[in-house]
Amino acid sequence: MGSEKGLSKFLKSKMLSLLIILLILVVIFSVWSALIGKKFLNTDTLLSIIDMLVVTSFLAIGSGALLLTGNIDLSTTTIGATGGLLLVVSMKTWLLPWPVALILTLAVCAAFGVINAVLVNEFNFQPFIATMATSSVFKGFQMFISWDKASQAAQNFSYSSPFTDFLGTYEVFGFIPITVVLMIIAFLFYGILLSKTKFGDTVYLVGGNPNAARLSGLNPKKISYILFANSAVMSGLAGVVLMARTGQANQLALSNNMFTGLVAAMLGGISFYGGNGGMGGVFVGLLILNTFNKGMAIVNFDAYWSSVLTGVVLVIALSLDFTKTKRLHKLPARLKDAEKQHAAAGGSR
Repeated sequence: MGSEKGLSKFLKSKMLSLLIILLILVVIFSVWSALIGKKFLNTDTLLSIIDMLVVTSFLAIGSGALLLTGNIDLSTTTIGATGGLLLVVSMKTWLLPWPVALILTLAVCAAFGVINAVLVNEFNFQPFIATMATSSVFKGFQMFISWDKASQAAQNFSYSSPFTDFLGTYEVFGFIPITVVLMIIAFLFYGILLSKTKFGDTVYLVGGNPNAARLSGLNPKKISYILFANSAVMSGLAGVVLMARTGQANQLALSNNMFTGLVAAMLGGISFYGGNGGMGGVFVGLLILNTFNKGMAIVNFDAYWSSVLTGVVLVIALSLDFTKTKRLHKLPARLKDAEKQHAAAGGSR
């Protein structure tokens, strides 16, 4: 009986729709690549798609968790680039050991997240305005720590160390990158945290109805501070991982991923207005985006179509989310009207 209910729930879930979309993409690119004498569905392609998920997954996890509360952070990629730069400057210029450099980097990123939370919670800025503004401020910090007086420009750092080499190149069992393992651990950790713990329940309650959560004795501001800081830390990790993989750190790092995490989160079912969705959907959303990008590369289609798709998906996801939210908000109003009409009819009799 329980298994039947679980199956029925799955058949009606957003996850099934996402998996069907993913399957359709695999079929389309398998046929398309075969027609031009290439192969899409193989082990190398699968490993490549999973490998492509790593950096953006940290952005998506942080953005997705924050989005559950109805807040949005547009400074994630800037903070991520800051994370990569600060780690390199700390180790290369300031000669700090890697554990100290890593802790300092993530602490500064967390502080940036707290600044965003202060603007939103204490000064009542709209989240997208606050984080868009602070993004410029954080870019100024990047220039400050990477400025080269001789060239009068921000530096592009090339760097290698035992720590960054291990993080960027080590493979578990000889074929699974250590960063992929870290990504899986992160998805599992946040998935369990949000779906199986009291903290996760609080996040969904705050996102679903902040006023009701406040009246229930919860503290929406506290949750907001935690998740803004968490989003910034996860962004910093994305920057650190990208730096370790490429051996490069500069202000343009992650510049092509500004909306990737947000699009994956919304595509995966997390509502723009908060209160719905989870990490499983975010992961499948990332799989869909990266499968499309990989497929387009294999069939030699123009690269700019990937950016076009990202924008189209974001517009569609926002439209569907807005329509759904509007419909859900109208339902209680209709029920109240029906109750009033029923009461009035009873009174007239």
